[in-house]
Amino acid sequence: MSIRLTILGSGPSSGIPGLGIGWGKCDPKNPKNRRLRSSILIQKGETQVLVDTSPDLRQQLLKQHVERLDAVIFSHAHADHIGGIDDLRGINRAMNAAIPAYADFETSCQLQERYGYVFKPLDEKASIYYKPCLTLSKFNPGDEVNIGQISIKTIDQDHGLSKSVGFRFENIAYTTDVKAFSAESFKALEGIDIWIVGAFTDKLHKTHANLNEVQKWIKKIGPKRAIITHMGPDLDYNDVLEKTQKNVIPAFDGMVVIG
Repeated sequence: MSIRLTILGSGPSSGIPGLGIGWGKCDPKNPKNRRLRSSILIQKGETQVLVDTSPDLRQQLLKQHVERLDAVIFSHAHADHIGGIDDLRGINRAMNAAIPAYADFETSCQLQERYGYVFKPLDEKASIYYKPCLTLSKFNPGDEVNIGQISIKTIDQDHGLSKSVGFRFENIAYTTDVKAFSAESFKALEGIDIWIVGAFTDKLHKTHANLNEVQKWIKKIGPKRAIITHMGPDLDYNDVLEKTQKNVIPAFDGMVVIG
């Protein structure tokens, strides 16, 4: 049974176009340059797992007709990856149930500090989900998380000034918001067929890998296909397509990957 991965948002924390920065170097005439904030949907059989709750989550889930989730798993606690958490209330209502959520220790602490109400059960007298409800489980990077028919290998990532978590779903890996990998994390990526990896810019950056760094990683791991995501205003879709090797393509919102 195949894994189906949908890129709900392929953009950076600002989105493209962004307030105050506009389109940057991205051609506004190309619809693939219009990027929402980063989230993905993983499907296998009847199991559906959401990775991150971007601030654009409502429109992302509406476009994909999602009304049920088996779980949400978080990569880290930056606002562009968790800011849409309140939109899950609509999914709670559609399911009439709380949604399991998974995060590492640091992300769990941040989520509970900022969105503590989300992890409290409904009042016993409530007849409707008046707020989002998640049940939180913690993992350590490197652990395997099993949700329904989907097995997720978690990968420790250096995000420059902080940490983040990447994910491997069988032969597909998703590693956004990463500046560097340890030898152990590179080992966890060995043997993948498809790698969706974040490259924010074509310049040096303190917290994100740039396009040249990512291309070196791709050559090191050797996936059959690689997809560049979390692209910022410096990375025009067609320019990235021209600057990368044949098995590397830029992501776009709504892109579907089958592994």
